This record gives sequence, structure tokens and C-alpha cells, in this order.
Amino acid sequence: MAQVVCALTIPAVSGCGTLLYPERRGQTGGQIDWKVVALDGLGLLLFFIPGVIAFAVDITTGAIYLPPHEYRGQSHAKMQEGYVAIQLPQGELSNEKIATVIQENTGKQISLDENQYKTARLPSLKVFQKEQQRFEQEYSAAR
Repeated sequence: MAQVVCALTIPAVSGCGTLLYPERRGQTGGQIDWKVVALDGLGLLLFFIPGVIAFAVDITTGAIYLPPHEYRGQSHAKMQEGYVAIQLPQGELSNEKIATVIQENTGKQISLDENQYKTARLPSLKVFQKEQQRFEQEYSAAR
């Protein structure tokens, strides 16, 4: 009976943050999400080995860290409120021009080095989140 309970519990508690927040995979640092730590700690208290595995998986994948500060605690709908569509003439679509426009509108300098980014033409901002998720899934699959 104990083996069955352990066999069913190990997948449930191993890498809690990785299972709950798959979009956090790949983060290399940041503030710790204490909810994930508490869940991993619970696994550590109840079942030592799965708890250790959960901590190791979440730390290794980056799922134990909160997302960047500008997104923390905001829903996807709230994040989309700040999106702005900027139309550029077709002839002005160079990496340098796009980087300049982004910096002018966000205050953040970006680098569009070859093979370090992915682009897609969007008919409207309504499909941005869907495309972003598709890109993230492709990136995760390629790693």
C-alpha cells in the first residue's frame, strides 16, 4: 500500500513549480516564489526524496523564481492593456528601425541579432498572446 501511495505521489510533488508554472522554465534567477517553496517543502516533509527532487527540478528549470517584476501579480488581460500597435511603412522594416522604435516607445534597449529572435506578422494585437505562446513552445521544444 505504501508503495502505491509513493508511486502516485512522486509525480505529483516532483517539480511542483515546473508543473504549475511551465511558462517559467528557463528563468535563470529572480525573486523566489514562496508558494512554490512551500509546496516543495511540503513534499520534503511528507516524502523526503520526492521533496528533494521537487526542489532540484524547480531550481534547475527556474520555475521556483517569480516572473520579471513588471509582470508579477498581473493577469494576461492586465498585461495586454499596455500593448500598443505601431504601424511602420513596409520599406522601414529593418532590424535597426524596429529596435529604435521599441526603445523610443518602451525605454528599453533591445538587440535584434540574427537568429536570436523570432518574428511574425500579426493581423491584430488580439492574436499576440497566442503567437507568443506558440513561440515559447517552439523554443522550449528546441532546447
